[in-house]
Amino acid sequence: MKTIRQISLDLNRKHHRIVLAEGFKCVRSEFDLARRQIELWVEVPLRAGVPEVEYLVRIVESGQPVPMHFRYISTAFLPFESRAWHLYEVTEPGDAEQPVQLTTAA
Repeated sequence: MKTIRQISLDLNRKHHRIVLAEGFKCVRSEFDLARRQIELWVEVPLRAGVPEVEYLVRIVESGQPVPMHFRYISTAFLPFESRAWHLYEVTEPGDAEQPVQLTTAA
């Protein structure tokens, strides 16, 4: 079995540390105008014994450089201001500056 979880990402933080079942898949992201944050929906397996893995996600505004080895996850648009933020998985721990713990929605 599998399910979809919603994760809220604060725009004021560059890095978010999330713990998900190995093999998760991003299915959608969007900008929440009321709370000025990014909502990320991920599909995760529910099988017993699937190990949980810590992922470090970085929020990058359009036009900002990212290292070549970062793995693209998704993009969230704010159409009223013609802005977008891109989510990348930080693939080398040394590339993060003091990441913060992420809170998840049910």
